[in-house]
This record gives sequence, structure tokens and C-alpha cells, in this order.
Amino acid sequence: MTLKRYAVLENIKIEKNGISIEELPFVEKINLRGDTNDRDFMSNAGSVLDILIPTEPNTKIQNKVLQVIWLSPNEWLLSFLNHNHFIRIFEELNNKLNPEKTSITDISENKTVIRIEGNQTTELLRKFMVLDIDNILNSNLRVAQTIFVKIPVIIIRNHHDQETQSFDIHVNRSHSNYLRDLLLDGCTQFIN
Repeated sequence: MTLKRYAVLENIKIEKNGISIEELPFVEKINLRGDTNDRDFMSNAGSVLDILIPTEPNTKIQNKVLQVIWLSPNEWLLSFLNHNHFIRIFEELNNKLNPEKTSITDISENKTVIRIEGNQTTELLRKFMVLDIDNILNSNLRVAQTIFVKIPVIIIRNHHDQETQSFDIHVNRSHSNYLRDLLLDGCTQFIN
């Protein structure tokens, strides 16, 4: 029997007053834990992922297959941009990394990803967070772990300086409707 995976939100994409709010219906994710001082861990993980694991707080590194998001000095979120590689990478990580020194967990069902885009997206986010977005998310390599009203979220900046603002918000599936409704309500002040 194959597990069917569904989007959380009924209306996957909604546009209101120049801001687009869209659930990325199913993004596979792995929580990876290991010691950055362990050369075997860093080397083996890097070779499987074909990317260096970020060691600087609140940063991400990505290639065409996945994003590696720093969560803590010994923890990363692997968020897959290409569904075809998840199973292979999950199995290779389990085969190459020492199970006594690492943790590799499929957390795909834990959170969903809501993408918001538009020229006033930063202003919209400021309504709901006590976070200096301009300084904390000052490049498209930056991420933030913060509280959105009372909801813990991870916010990832997707855009370069001259592009339309775009952010991905990783949120627990149980909070996704509430977060979407707050964002939609917050869009009412933006009139084209």
C-alpha cells in the first residue's frame, strides 16, 4: 500500500492585493544531526549531498536538488527541491554516516511550506513578527527561526536584492490554516 500525501490547505494558491500566498504541496525534508568537528561526518555528508553543510548560524546552501538549512551547531534541515532524489539521498546518508554519531530522520510530514511573494511581502511579515527582517534576512542565503504571532516558524529568503520579494515559511501542518488566514487578513491594507 502506498501512502498518499496531500496538501494541507484547500486553496493551494491565493493572490490578494499584489501578494501571492501558496502552499508548496509536499516538500520532502530530512532532519540531519551530527558533529561538525567530526571529519568523517562532514566529508561523508558532503559527498552524499554534493554540497557543503553550512556551519554559519541562520544560513542556507542549496543546489538544484536540495537546500541545507542551518538549525543549530549540530542540526540541519534538508529541504528537497527535486522529489526524484529524496529516497536515494536518505538511503545513502543512512549507509554512509555512523549511526552512533548521527541522526537522520524523515520529517516530511511534520511541516508544510508556505511561499509568499510580492513587492510588499516584507512589510506584511513585519506585522506578525518581532524580527528585524531587513538585517536578519539581508541576503538570499539567510534564514531565521522565529515566532510568527505564537507559532514557531523557519523563514527562508528566496529573492536577490532587485527581484520580487519571496519567502518560504516552514510551519507545522496543524498551524498552516491559521498562518495563511493571518497573512490574508494582513494583505487587506495593500491595495493595487
